[in-house]
Amino acid sequence: MIIWLIGIVIGIGGLTASVVFAVLLFLEKDKPLESKSEKPAVSAAASESEESEESEDMNTEPVNKPTDESVVTMADGSSGHDFISEWHDFYNETLGWGRLETTDYTDQKEAAESILAQAENIEIDNNEISADLDLIKEAAELVAANDNRDAMRSLHRYFHDLDIYFNGYDYSQTFGVTSYKGE
Repeated sequence: MIIWLIGIVIGIGGLTASVVFAVLLFLEKDKPLESKSEKPAVSAAASESEESEESEDMNTEPVNKPTDESVVTMADGSSGHDFISEWHDFYNETLGWGRLETTDYTDQKEAAESILAQAENIEIDNNEISADLDLIKEAAELVAANDNRDAMRSLHRYFHDLDIYFNGYDYSQTFGVTSYKGE
């Protein structure tokens, strides 16, 4: 009888611990992001895995010299830095943290069309950035034409890497997809 009672107590304790652990994991998933420096870096080696889209947090403290503002100028005279960082933010919000497969295609199509419109007559004083912009345009054209999730992922990664290089963030947090390496 005592052994049976001990078994029940241990079983209930184990079940309780399992439930508490599951609840904590569930709550942690919806918790606001912690300090950027505490999150793991995105590496080029992780670029092919779906999980790397979820490792979007990056250190936003400049540790390298930012790209000169004059290297990319938008047709309206605004900063190319703003163009890059604003689209990076958009893709973080709509594709980051595993949302690639559930994102709304209409929003992505409108974004791709907007990128193409903004990229008209953009002034670039760097051949590598120019090559990257050509690839961004190609991916945006694919997304504008049809629901192409691979092209959406490419757009996110290009804007992610360029944002890091343009603003002097930690280069080890890139996917390694751009021609421009920020140096």
